[in-house]
Amino acid sequence: MDKPSIGHNSLDNLTKLFSRFGWHKKLNEITKEEILATVVVMQFSKRVEEDEQFTREQLNKLLIEYVKDYDEQSVEK
Repeated sequence: MDKPSIGHNSLDNLTKLFSRFGWHKKLNEITKEEILATVVVMQFSKRVEEDEQFTREQLNKLLIEYVKDYDEQSVEK
């Protein structure tokens, strides 16, 4: 089974990590350790805005949709 790697693409690393946890799990079945591992792996992965497949506009749209009290002016354009 492939493991996440420091500095690799964040989405690829997340996919590898969830494959290790098991895709069949519901959110309420994920352990505290698995949540912490997810946060740590994401922190040490390549930043998603450095990934060529996403534009700043796409990422800003996601922030507006999913982050409470997001101020669009606070993001560099």
